[in-house]
Amino acid sequence: MPRKIQILPELVAQAIAAGEVIERPASVVKELMENALDAGASKIAVELKAGGLQLIRVLDDGEGIDPEDVPVALRRYATSKIQRCEDLFAIHTLGFRGEALPSIAAVSQMTIKTRVLRSVSGTQLLCEGGEIRSTTEVGCPIGTEVEVKNLFYNIPVKRKFVKSIQTELRHSLNHFLRLSLAHPSVSFKFVHEGRILYEYLKTDSPRVRVEAILGREIYGHLQPIEFEEGETHLRGFASLPSFSKGNGDGIYLYVNRRFIKDRMIYKAILEAYRHVIPGGKFPVAILFLTLPPSSIDVNVHPTKAEVKFKDPDRIFRMVQGALSSALASPGSLKKQEDVGDGMGQPPSLNGFPSLGTTKPYPIPLPLVGGDREAVTVVREAWTPEWEVERKTPFRILGQVQATYILCEGTEGLILIDQHAAHERLLYEKYKKDQEIGSIPAEKLLIPIPMELSTEESFVLMSYLEEVESMGFEIDAIGERMVAIRTIPKLTEPFDPKGMVREFLEELSFVKREGKGREAIHRMLVSLACHSAIRANFVLRREEMEGLVGALHPFHHSLTCPHGRPVFFVISPEELARQFKRKG
Repeated sequence: MPRKIQILPELVAQAIAAGEVIERPASVVKELMENALDAGASKIAVELKAGGLQLIRVLDDGEGIDPEDVPVALRRYATSKIQRCEDLFAIHTLGFRGEALPSIAAVSQMTIKTRVLRSVSGTQLLCEGGEIRSTTEVGCPIGTEVEVKNLFYNIPVKRKFVKSIQTELRHSLNHFLRLSLAHPSVSFKFVHEGRILYEYLKTDSPRVRVEAILGREIYGHLQPIEFEEGETHLRGFASLPSFSKGNGDGIYLYVNRRFIKDRMIYKAILEAYRHVIPGGKFPVAILFLTLPPSSIDVNVHPTKAEVKFKDPDRIFRMVQGALSSALASPGSLKKQEDVGDGMGQPPSLNGFPSLGTTKPYPIPLPLVGGDREAVTVVREAWTPEWEVERKTPFRILGQVQATYILCEGTEGLILIDQHAAHERLLYEKYKKDQEIGSIPAEKLLIPIPMELSTEESFVLMSYLEEVESMGFEIDAIGERMVAIRTIPKLTEPFDPKGMVREFLEELSFVKREGKGREAIHRMLVSLACHSAIRANFVLRREEMEGLVGALHPFHHSLTCPHGRPVFFVISPEELARQFKRKG
């Protein structure tokens, strides 16, 4: 017998609707910050406890809400931003659906305090589970304060899907950074458990905000992008070919100041860089696309993170062409020594000196293979990490192209990739060392100072133990400034800052995906790769014998930690076929 169709109770309908908009604490942070920006705020503060699970508080100095409108604001589809269907194609605000506040209220215990300029007092509203408990007159500053407690308290199954405090904090921080990048004329502050994590003072220069968030070192690898075509404008910053990342987290796309995720624009960016950066690497790009609201549809997804373009092919060509032209024109590339000139002062945080006033270190830095001043570092002569006296069942014939070891065995001719083979051996060694916390390390005579981006500093703060388990010792010395005091003892010269940055990228990606030990694996792979002998490196015969002998216990199907084959076997039958011999 078919079930009867029934109208859902109001509270159930509200909870379902809220679930489309409010996925996690970060959704609340995003919606409340966007409301604050729409209200014309010049200062926005975000405060969290337990990653937002216990408390989310967003304060702004915007225009506030009229007393009579405060209860109305919690009714679904109540908004001051649009009135007609036609208004959907003339959106100038970040919010417009009237869903954010009622959705948040339906799944939390919420308090709103607000005051408009013409009022001598404010209004306080208490709401629990979507039901208004009280509305009273209170004293408060001009603007709005929204306090959200115990998110999903009334939907236990929803709360089960929430991740760890660090993971949820990270998602909220991502929204905070995205909005901070797009609105440099607004001051932003982010507080967690009573501690100010990040604060950005308002500025007239987008460049200052970009440098403050990404850090001076990364900003030093960026060049400005500016392109106009009719009413469509593209501005922002993109990395030089000399700098790239291991993932796409450094790409920020905005359409009319709205952060979006768009595969087409993403593809256009990668296409522009296809022939100038290595495969598997990604640029850093902060791009602001401004175009008439009538040429886009922002009402595509509940999170408003997707848009539909009226002429997507034109946008694709514009983005790719603007980036390609900038990358191909030497005159457009910003020189390293010009970085920071005329940029003003980035904000000072937590009492630490402003990054804009940081003085160059008067002593040479002990970098090896870095992008700054090179200094001579004396290292011991290179010695292989295997036992040279170990016997091999293969007869070594020699080296091919200073990259492959050619051997003869009962199975035929065997070609061994020396880098892949050594990488596998080192990976197994470092894996054992890391498990007991003793990856070989060496103390630096002069610590290496390193400036981190906001994202990098958060990741390092969260996963410092994992990074230090790789042989690094890192101390905080100022606002987003750290000192590398100890580095892993590798056989090959390497750039310590570059490796730390690589580790942070791996941690950022893997931890976000919730893959646990995968982060350790990737960092160990990186260590082994940096330390292994390279292609085009001439080996002595005893070194070849030692390497091949160390591989003997492994099967020919052995791969390097990246998954590339170590062995390639040419059987006697294959040789006979190639020379057209009869078997």
